[in-house]
Amino acid sequence: MLAISTATKKALVALEHNGKRIYKEIEADCRQSEKMMQEIDEMLRSQNLTLKDVGNFALVTGPGSFTGLRIGASLLKGFCAGQKMHKIVPIPTMDLIAFSVMKEYKPKSNFSCYMNAQSGRYYSASYNKKGEKTCAEHIEDVTKVLKGRGAKYCLLEEAFLTNSVTLTCENLLELALKLEAENVLVSDKELSVKYIRKSSAEENL
Repeated sequence: MLAISTATKKALVALEHNGKRIYKEIEADCRQSEKMMQEIDEMLRSQNLTLKDVGNFALVTGPGSFTGLRIGASLLKGFCAGQKMHKIVPIPTMDLIAFSVMKEYKPKSNFSCYMNAQSGRYYSASYNKKGEKTCAEHIEDVTKVLKGRGAKYCLLEEAFLTNSVTLTCENLLELALKLEAENVLVSDKELSVKYIRKSSAEENL
């Protein structure tokens, strides 16, 4: 399994092969596809592996950085080209945040996760205490976020709420392997990303 996230400012790469796991965090603002390729190549070479050896892939599909999401999707589509044996585990960003909340906080009640969507708006999704999604990703304005009830969590790098989590390579890989075991897999042609909102350029047209 090779799992990557390019949805946030810090890119995450996690590799699992024959029980051995390797992790890499990349401070690239998820904008440098060349650096991602270089880091992944170095990880594979360090284990004498090629892309054909890693099995399935996993990708955090958004919401998040528009540029980052496009880079991640393009990378994996390229990796899968001509290799029908590879499938992709799609992981919504909010589900990875919720998984991190479950690991760190072990919530006793329903909760919501948030990400900054810019311009006073926030991506939101809600979950029950088992970590199952009860309300799909949507946009909320800052007033609703601050006034709404229930436990709320955001990313530590954004820190606009009291409770926060950090996305890690370890949690990314663990969730990817869990979903793979549940057969949550798509082909490269079926892979799509979740923008949720229009880009700033599109909104300003």
